[in-house]
Amino acid sequence: MKTQSLNLVPGGIPQKIIEIKAGLEARKKLLSMGLHVGDSIIKLNHSRWSPVLIRNLTTRSSKIAIGQGLAKKILVGDEQL
Repeated sequence: MKTQSLNLVPGGIPQKIIEIKAGLEARKKLLSMGLHVGDSIIKLNHSRWSPVLIRNLTTRSSKIAIGQGLAKKILVGDEQL
Protein backbone atom coordinates (compact mmCIF):
# COMPACT_ATOMS: atom_id res chain seq x y z
CA MET A 1 0.00 0.00 0.00
CA LYS A 2 1.48 3.34 -1.05
CA THR A 3 1.17 6.06 1.58
CA GLN A 4 1.19 9.81 1.05
CA SER A 5 0.02 12.97 2.75
CA LEU A 6 -3.69 13.68 2.66
CA ASN A 7 -3.17 17.03 0.95
CA LEU A 8 -1.53 15.31 -2.05
CA VAL A 9 -4.07 12.58 -2.81
CA PRO A 10 -6.77 13.17 -5.43
CA GLY A 11 -10.35 13.69 -4.35
CA GLY A 12 -13.12 11.13 -4.59
CA ILE A 13 -11.05 8.04 -3.78
CA PRO A 14 -11.58 6.29 -0.43
CA GLN A 15 -8.42 6.36 1.70
CA LYS A 16 -7.44 4.80 5.02
CA ILE A 17 -5.63 6.84 7.69
CA ILE A 18 -2.32 5.03 8.23
CA GLU A 19 -0.50 7.43 10.54
CA ILE A 20 -0.78 10.90 12.02
CA LYS A 21 2.65 12.54 12.12
CA ALA A 22 1.83 15.44 14.39
CA GLY A 23 2.37 16.70 17.90
CA LEU A 24 0.13 16.06 20.86
CA GLU A 25 -2.11 19.12 20.36
CA ALA A 26 -2.66 18.42 16.66
CA ARG A 27 -3.52 14.80 17.44
CA LYS A 28 -6.01 15.93 20.09
CA LYS A 29 -7.60 18.29 17.58
CA LEU A 30 -7.99 15.53 14.99
CA LEU A 31 -9.37 13.11 17.59
CA SER A 32 -11.91 15.71 18.70
CA MET A 33 -13.03 15.98 15.06
CA GLY A 34 -13.48 12.20 14.93
CA LEU A 35 -10.42 11.31 12.84
CA HIS A 36 -8.51 8.25 14.04
CA VAL A 37 -5.80 5.97 12.67
CA GLY A 38 -7.53 3.17 10.77
CA ASP A 39 -10.57 5.23 9.74
CA SER A 40 -11.70 5.22 6.12
CA ILE A 41 -12.08 8.72 4.72
CA ILE A 42 -12.79 10.36 1.39
CA LYS A 43 -11.37 13.67 0.26
CA LEU A 44 -14.09 15.81 -1.27
CA ASN A 45 -11.94 18.41 -3.05
CA HIS A 46 -8.48 18.67 -4.59
CA SER A 47 -7.17 22.16 -4.17
CA ARG A 48 -3.64 23.03 -3.12
CA TRP A 49 -4.60 26.36 -1.54
CA SER A 50 -8.00 26.02 0.11
CA PRO A 51 -8.84 23.91 3.19
CA VAL A 52 -9.11 20.18 2.63
CA LEU A 53 -12.70 18.89 2.84
CA ILE A 54 -13.08 15.29 3.98
CA ARG A 55 -15.79 12.91 5.15
CA ASN A 56 -15.11 10.08 7.59
CA LEU A 57 -16.69 6.98 6.06
CA THR A 58 -16.16 4.93 9.22
CA THR A 59 -18.28 7.19 11.44
CA ARG A 60 -20.40 8.56 8.57
CA SER A 61 -19.63 12.12 9.64
CA SER A 62 -20.63 15.30 7.90
CA LYS A 63 -17.99 17.32 6.03
CA ILE A 64 -14.87 18.26 7.96
CA ALA A 65 -12.56 21.07 6.84
CA ILE A 66 -8.91 21.01 7.88
CA GLY A 67 -6.05 23.27 6.86
CA GLN A 68 -3.32 22.28 4.43
CA GLY A 69 -0.73 22.16 7.22
CA LEU A 70 -2.71 19.65 9.25
CA ALA A 71 -3.56 17.63 6.12
CA LYS A 72 0.19 17.26 5.41
CA LYS A 73 0.58 15.47 8.74
CA ILE A 74 -2.02 12.80 7.96
CA LEU A 75 -0.60 9.83 6.01
CA VAL A 76 -3.17 7.83 4.06
CA GLY A 77 -3.19 4.81 1.76
CA ASP A 78 -5.63 3.50 -0.85
CA GLU A 79 -8.60 1.73 0.68
CA GLN A 80 -9.40 -1.47 -1.18
CA LEU A 81 -13.22 -1.62 -1.21
